[in-house]
Amino acid sequence: MIDSSVSLDKMKLLLEQYKIYVETMEKLVARRQTSHSIFLTANASLITVAAFALKNLESPTSLISLGAIFAVASAGIMLDLTWRRLSKHYGLMNRVKFEVIHALERQLPAAVFSAEWKVLEKEQYQSMAKIEATIPQIFIAFYLILVLVAVLIRVYQ
Repeated sequence: MIDSSVSLDKMKLLLEQYKIYVETMEKLVARRQTSHSIFLTANASLITVAAFALKNLESPTSLISLGAIFAVASAGIMLDLTWRRLSKHYGLMNRVKFEVIHALERQLPAAVFSAEWKVLEKEQYQSMAKIEATIPQIFIAFYLILVLVAVLIRVYQ
């Protein structure tokens, strides 16, 4: 709601601050998406190396391949733990930015983001941050299974 004692100049200033803040939130979302793309690409590269090493486990240089699989899995797990931590950070930053936007909207004639969140809550919307947090965990599980499979192949060949 608009306070009737707020002057037009103050309202214009508030609206400008609101626009700037929404823009910073959009930039944060873009950085978040870029970050996810980088981590997905890095994981795809590691999986490619792991597949090549796994294919060569039956060769005379299989110990080298086994070592490569351990190295790839270790790198992948560290990468994904970092990704998970960064995703949590982006989720927190996004949530805080929305709280500030909601606070600014309470002083403006229309609260579009607040209205959108009310509709999403009715639809039992699940936060993207929660969904994003599972992707690194899936990759970590993959790397652990990869090591197990590599060891089993090596032991039973």
